Amino acid sequence: MSTQTDRSDVDPDAAAPGRPSRARRVVKWSLSAVGAIVVGLAFVVLANPFNIRNEFLANRIVEMRVAPERLGNPKDPSDYGMDFDDVDIVTADNIRLSAWEIPAATTSNRTVIVNHPLLTTRYGSEEGLDGVEAEFLPMVKHLHDAGYNVVTYDFRGQGDSDGGIGASAIGTETPVGVGVLEWQDVAASLRYVLAHGEFGDDDIVFLSQCMGANATFLAWQEEPELFANPQIKGVIANQPTLSYEFSDRYIREKVYGLDLVDDVLETQVEKYGFGFADPLAYLSSLTVPVLYAQVENDVYTFNVDTGQNDIVEIMAATPTDHDIVWIGSEQETPFGTDRRFDAYRYFNEHPEALLDFLARHTR
Repeated sequence: MSTQTDRSDVDPDAAAPGRPSRARRVVKWSLSAVGAIVVGLAFVVLANPFNIRNEFLANRIVEMRVAPERLGNPKDPSDYGMDFDDVDIVTADNIRLSAWEIPAATTSNRTVIVNHPLLTTRYGSEEGLDGVEAEFLPMVKHLHDAGYNVVTYDFRGQGDSDGGIGASAIGTETPVGVGVLEWQDVAASLRYVLAHGEFGDDDIVFLSQCMGANATFLAWQEEPELFANPQIKGVIANQPTLSYEFSDRYIREKVYGLDLVDDVLETQVEKYGFGFADPLAYLSSLTVPVLYAQVENDVYTFNVDTGQNDIVEIMAATPTDHDIVWIGSEQETPFGTDRRFDAYRYFNEHPEALLDFLARHTR
C-alpha cells in the first residue's frame, strides 16, 4: 500500500541530500557580491581607470571650496567690553555682508578694516584647523584699546553674510571664491568706510587674512582708482597664499597623498568659471606698505624643494616697503606648534608688531 507525503510538513529551506540550504546559498551569493564590489572599488581607487577616482574626488573638493560649511559667530565685541553696531555692507554685485562696526574707545581718525580666512568667520572658528582654533576678537580688542575704529565683516557665503549655494545659501546665491570673488567684498568694505559719517575721513589700514589677503591684493588690481585713495595707509597681510601650491599640499595632506590639484582646478573652472587666486599676478598694482605675518613651518605653505616658505616669493613680488613677522615654536618670540592657525592667534597675545606698524603709518 503506497503512502502519500504531506507537502505542508516539508521545510522549503531544507537542503536536499548533498545540496546547501537556500539560506546558505543566499549568504554565499551575498558575500560574493560584496567581495566583487570591494574588489571593484579597490580597483577604482588604486588604478583610477578613466580618471574616475580623481573626477569623483575633485568634484567633492570643489564643492567644499565653493560651498564650505557655514560657521556662526558665537561671541561678539560686547563679550570683550567693546561697544559695537551690527551693520550691513552691500557689494557692487548686490551681496549683503554682515559686519560689526566697533568705534575706538576714544574719538579716533584711524580705522582698520579686518577680514578673515576660509574656514572661519569674523569671530574665528571654534573648530579651527588641525586642532588649532582661532578667535580674532582679542586682537580686535587690542586695536580698539589702542585708539582704532574697526570694521570687520563676514565674507560672502560665510558667517551671517548672504551668498553661498544650495542648502547653505542666504539671500542672493553666489559661490565662495576663496579670494577670487571676494575682492568685491574688500572694495565694498572700503566704500562703506569712506562713506561713513564718522570714519569717512580716517586713515585706513586693511588687516587681511589668508584668502582675505589675496582678495585685498586683487582688489587693488581690479579697482586701481578706488584703491589709489591717499587715505589708505597700509595692509597687514596675515598668511596670503600661492593658492595652487597651497591647494596641492593641502589636498595631499588630507587625501592620502593623491595628486588631485589639476583635476580640482579644471573642475572648478568648468563648473564655476574661476580658478585659484594668484597674488603674484596682483601684487604689482599695490601702492602701500605691507606687514606680512606667517607661520614659517606651516606644512601647507612650506616648499620643501626650496627650503623656504611661499611667503618669501610673495614678498619678493611686493613692489612697496614690506616686513614680516615670522611665527613659530623656534622664532625669537616662540609661539604655538608650527601649525597654520597659530598665526590667527598670534596677535591676540603679541600685538606689538601690529600696533607698531599701525602707529608708523597712520596719524
